[in-house]
Amino acid sequence: MMRLEAILDPSPQGVTKRSVMMKSQMEESRTDEGNEEVRRAWPPKKEELEQLYLTQRLSAMKISRIYGLKYPNPKSGETMVLWYLKKYGIQRRDRAEHIRKVTDEMAEGWVRRYAQGESLKQIAGALVDPVTVFTHLKKRGAQLRDRVEAQIKAVTKYQRKPFRSNPYERAYLLGFAFGDLHVSAHGRAVRVKTATTHPAMITLFSSLFRNYGHILLSPRRSRLVDFEWRLQVDLDSSFGFLSHKSLGITMDIQNKPNLFRSYLAGLFDAEGSITLKDYYYPRISLTNTNFQVLRVVESELLALGYPAQIRSQGISKLGAAGQEIWVLECWGRESVRRFVQWIPIKHPEKVSKAQIVRRVCEAVTRDQLSAAADAWEFLNQRIKEERRRLSDAARIALQNSEELRAQ
Repeated sequence: MMRLEAILDPSPQGVTKRSVMMKSQMEESRTDEGNEEVRRAWPPKKEELEQLYLTQRLSAMKISRIYGLKYPNPKSGETMVLWYLKKYGIQRRDRAEHIRKVTDEMAEGWVRRYAQGESLKQIAGALVDPVTVFTHLKKRGAQLRDRVEAQIKAVTKYQRKPFRSNPYERAYLLGFAFGDLHVSAHGRAVRVKTATTHPAMITLFSSLFRNYGHILLSPRRSRLVDFEWRLQVDLDSSFGFLSHKSLGITMDIQNKPNLFRSYLAGLFDAEGSITLKDYYYPRISLTNTNFQVLRVVESELLALGYPAQIRSQGISKLGAAGQEIWVLECWGRESVRRFVQWIPIKHPEKVSKAQIVRRVCEAVTRDQLSAAADAWEFLNQRIKEERRRLSDAARIALQNSEELRAQ
């Protein structure tokens, strides 16, 4: 095998068939005036290489292109430049130098982008090499995806973001899921579904999950009402805790008052109700077929001084057919006022009702009570009308869809 010095040596001793071919290619590159990449004559001068390599900090590959070196293997041009760097005694740059130039702020940004689903190549861009990004992610303890998972993320139509691990948000979602969500595994995703005729529920569902996945809304027929809307979102696998909603209230939630309050808020937004009898007597209720969960809630509310009690509402004929329905109720103007002020509910309709109930409970004059009663009546009429419009919209959308399929 010929040494590189012999191939590049222009003396007769170094002339071989291969060296003649390479010399011919170099001469061709010098005279190829039609090639826009040819800017300098080969071989290079030491001053030129110092300017290009040290001052402008160009790579050997880019320098070879500037000199128009053309070989079947592009790496050959790079090798030629490196040989001349060595010949002229020009010190090679440290290969890891660009890694040390990465600031902590840059690396932390890479970690965030990687956690949001971007690939190493996307993060690196034209600034650094993907290996550099990988090195800093690993150094900072980022949970690195395997190649299969990375490919799945790359072809996923709608990117899913991981759960933020907020304990209060987690407790709320567990309560909400227990009351009103159908949760199932869908490949590597966690699919969450529900159905409603309430615009407020669509608003709530969207506020809970839109930052984590793409929400789908589709019309369908219903047994309870003629038409309704189905809500669906595919979430990251970090939402797997929602699949265990059948466990009810776990001890870690039950033993921590603030977590229990968040859990109960989610459950109440799903299954709770606020009523006002004769525009004066408020009552809150929580309906479910799981007696054990309601018993835990009753026990906690009693411990907090609320007059709570469970009663049977009969056997369900729809939904959970054949199961007994239980209702947990709490009454009394002062107790209800304290409850709606204490619980951090998010459902827009129930938030509005809670505000009016507080006005009723805090009213000290007949005019204040009358104004609160008018607000209550107006709110219920508005909710009824919004539900009717939403159901009509589902009916029309479904009819249009069926007509398109029939064509």
